[in-house]
Amino acid sequence: MVIDSYYELILLMGAVLSFLLSMYLIFYPGKFFPNRILGVLVLSWSVTVFVFILHTTVFYERYPHLYALLDVFTLMFFPLMYLYLRNYLYRDIRHPRLQYLHFIPALLYLIMLSPFFFQSAGEKLEMMKNGFPSWYLNVQLSFNLVIILQGIFYSIFCLRTIHQFKYFRKNHLSPFQLSTLKWLQLFVLINIFLWMVGTTGAILEIAGIKLFLDLFKVFYSGLTLFTIVLGIFTIKRPELFSEPEDLKKLVSVSRPTGQRDISEQNMKDYEVISALIEREKPYLKNDLKMQDLVESTGITYRRISEVFNKNFNKSFYEVMNEYRLNEAKILMQEGFHKNHTLSYLAEKAGFNSKTTFNRIFKKFTGITPTDYIKDLDDTSV
Repeated sequence: MVIDSYYELILLMGAVLSFLLSMYLIFYPGKFFPNRILGVLVLSWSVTVFVFILHTTVFYERYPHLYALLDVFTLMFFPLMYLYLRNYLYRDIRHPRLQYLHFIPALLYLIMLSPFFFQSAGEKLEMMKNGFPSWYLNVQLSFNLVIILQGIFYSIFCLRTIHQFKYFRKNHLSPFQLSTLKWLQLFVLINIFLWMVGTTGAILEIAGIKLFLDLFKVFYSGLTLFTIVLGIFTIKRPELFSEPEDLKKLVSVSRPTGQRDISEQNMKDYEVISALIEREKPYLKNDLKMQDLVESTGITYRRISEVFNKNFNKSFYEVMNEYRLNEAKILMQEGFHKNHTLSYLAEKAGFNSKTTFNRIFKKFTGITPTDYIKDLDDTSV
């Protein structure tokens, strides 16, 4: 194999630098987990650039077992980008192990192509010379479509995550943090642009259409440059969005000041949460969990729990059930029960069962829903 152009040489040097950068991010000093995710993302990008440069018959004749194996990294681009944003912006994600589910497509790729991977070197070389079986080509085509779909859906997820974070926290962020949030949004948009370039290049290649510009060279050049810039940015500003509780060991403050700051923070969080409840009525969701409020407001799980305990002076479920109870009363006063069953009314108010509805209704009012309806009917007569 021969590197026969300055472009390939520069690209190779950039890929090597990206690889070193990924190792630094993965083993970054301290316990900043998002940097490790970014490190794996940068590693995936650098491996993909290596494959693009070394993708020649001569190379695979020497290393046939690498054929198609390294392509699995392309299925990790968008999941890693989304997880990097999520973990960068939100530090207390519950059930972090569920994040591994995003890598199911990459795992399926390895499983479905395992019959090829376990072939001998001679058999692989034979396929490369005489053509691959139809099942192999179909699997590759299927996962190419998966990559395209990943680009669409994960781009939406990433932009939505940034929008929610900015919307609910814009009053609590400094101008410096807001500018950095714009940079993260730019990070997603550049990824989308590069994905569009690469996807367009792949479609044109399948269609046999030649363009005056090699879109794959644009894609891999942009990917290499962007990787280096992104890595440097993250190294310079690793703890930008740390929560106050994450910084307690870094900042020395007196106890009274700390208590006053927490009280002020609780009031701000209370205003945000109350406004969300009144505006969007999340309590109408039958399986609502506190984690849903975390994702909607961008406020950490612990701080939301403190708001319910200190400001509402009740548990999360007590507050939600009170809102549901009021919703049920409004429906009854509007005559909803005359055309629908109580079970359906309870569901419309956000309760997950009629039994729960009856129990909560009697707990707060002292009478059953049926008696309440009778009282309403008697009053209206």
